Amino acid sequence: MTTIYNQQLGPLRSEITFTLHTQYATRLWNGRDLVKNEAGEVVTSSILSIPNALSLLSQIQQAAEQDDPYADDYLLRFEQKVLGFRKEMQDMTWRMVNLYSEKIPENFQIERCANIAPIQYPIFVNTQLGYQLLYLLADFDSLARTVMTASHIALLTKDDAYDWLESGAKLIRRAFGVLENYRNSGITRQDALENNARYQAAVKRMKYTLTPDVLSGTTRATFAPTIKKSSLAESDDNGSVEVKITANKTE
Repeated sequence: MTTIYNQQLGPLRSEITFTLHTQYATRLWNGRDLVKNEAGEVVTSSILSIPNALSLLSQIQQAAEQDDPYADDYLLRFEQKVLGFRKEMQDMTWRMVNLYSEKIPENFQIERCANIAPIQYPIFVNTQLGYQLLYLLADFDSLARTVMTASHIALLTKDDAYDWLESGAKLIRRAFGVLENYRNSGITRQDALENNARYQAAVKRMKYTLTPDVLSGTTRATFAPTIKKSSLAESDDNGSVEVKITANKTE
């Protein structure tokens, strides 16, 4: 008697806990809705939420996998911003840490504030640049904790603390700006190579022409996905890890 075993492997799966300690970071996680008055004028502008940003990144990555050069351009520009902003955010935190060492007498031993009431958000992240965005938010949360502690122990005035926090939050909003402007071009590099009507219409719709290195695929984001060629018959699950992130939010 022959025993038949199921040879189909499911996706790899991993669970990660993501903790936010400050209301400033959780506000960026949740985003903000557009508010208009009775006359239809914008009173409060909208801010993209982290879950929506991750969803947009997933859409852009899927388009880039299908050899859409405009999607590759969006990923490249987003990567440049998010990696650059991470360095800026970390530099801000180090400047604040140096302020501690310069102004706090050696008699004091102070730890950064930490929240004791986390709330969990389950999400799925399937893009590497999505993780970089979460790392940027974590960097901001770390900065906010450091700034709030400094304000509490009179190293910063409330106005100074606000300026530091706003400078950090602005970096994340600027990263959101790349994603908010995303539009699907609906083309592939083959369309560009043929310079066909579909490509011409896409250039008109996107309102800009790609640089030759991006259009050819010579320059791509470090974390850009592998382009799926029609000749490849490999499973979409090869090399992928499905990750569930549980984010602990504080009020």
